[in-house]
Amino acid sequence: MNPYILDSSLLEGFKQAVHDHDDFLINTYKNYNGKNLMNLIFSAKDWLSVSVNGLPHINLNHQNDDFRSLNVLQLIMAYDLVLQSIEQLHRVFEMEHPLKKDNSVFNEDIPDDTYFAQIRASFGAHPVDLRSANGRKSADKYFASWSSDVGGNGDYTVYHYSNNPDDDKPIPLSMSFAKIHEYTVKRYSLLSNVVSVIEEKKGSFVEKQRQRTIKRSSDIVEQLKILLEENNARICDKSGYQFEIETMIKLFTAPQDFPEREREEVAKYLTSLKLLVNELYDALQGMKFGDEDDDTDSEDNLSHYYLLHSRPSRFKTVSYDLSKVFEYLNNPYYYQSLLEYHIKRLVDAGVLPPFVSLETNKFDLQLLLLSRIASTDQGEWGIGVEGA
Repeated sequence: MNPYILDSSLLEGFKQAVHDHDDFLINTYKNYNGKNLMNLIFSAKDWLSVSVNGLPHINLNHQNDDFRSLNVLQLIMAYDLVLQSIEQLHRVFEMEHPLKKDNSVFNEDIPDDTYFAQIRASFGAHPVDLRSANGRKSADKYFASWSSDVGGNGDYTVYHYSNNPDDDKPIPLSMSFAKIHEYTVKRYSLLSNVVSVIEEKKGSFVEKQRQRTIKRSSDIVEQLKILLEENNARICDKSGYQFEIETMIKLFTAPQDFPEREREEVAKYLTSLKLLVNELYDALQGMKFGDEDDDTDSEDNLSHYYLLHSRPSRFKTVSYDLSKVFEYLNNPYYYQSLLEYHIKRLVDAGVLPPFVSLETNKFDLQLLLLSRIASTDQGEWGIGVEGA
């Protein structure tokens, strides 16, 4: 391993911030002024990982001169990936880059960024097509020699040759590993600022949403549709409480094409389910959703969460059948070859009433199944479970 190591804790802090606030980031940046900047964030995260983790393993002491020259280029390009990622993240989050004009590392009369760009170009990025030999504008074109650790006043040196026939004096460019590492570390450290800005933007977004009141409706289905829109705006499409809200819309709009006795039973369940709707309203209004801020789960925020997610141990013998029927209910691409068998098993166990079959409306099946499981789990309505 070589000694040029970047602090991995900075990278881990950034990755954790992206993970912790992924819903906010995706919702905000997947279409930001018509551009998907979330893909840029993911790309920067990936290449920072590649560079930071791979950098120490670049062999700068290989016995073959050509290998060493290529590995020097690899080192420079790994640094450049870090620099590009940091610069792009500043652009995404609309941050001013504080080191744009800094020249404190290489101590040249041009910005360090410009000087490093010359090093990158001359040492292998495009050494046969150079517009400069020292980072300063020139009317001539230049072509660099291979890089070598022999001669020069740094760790590695290249020599530039001009396309001007009257200029036959080679111009050396030497670089120090320690200096380009120092230059990169200085910019890589800005990643902590990026993390702070992500957290600040998320905090501002949460506070703004808390101040925006969610509409109320006396119609339960209309209220759920409002909550679905708010869930997508406040959390993220296909995340947060979307599954629960969409499930309840199905349950409240089920045709209930079954006997009166079962309609009375599910009516009690639907009445209790309205309490969950109110809890979801409060959770979305208060921007609490199982949660980046307090490490709680949805169950902690919603006392009636079990109404949609009960899995009582009493039905352990048919747990596989339950899972397959729920897969049928929630997966539009589910292959139904053994569905009739699984439904019959649930009927025999008393989980479903005897009239349920493959022809039963999907919403009705889901309503009957969830109401019976939830009542058994909590013992609220005393629904029988013969044979369970």
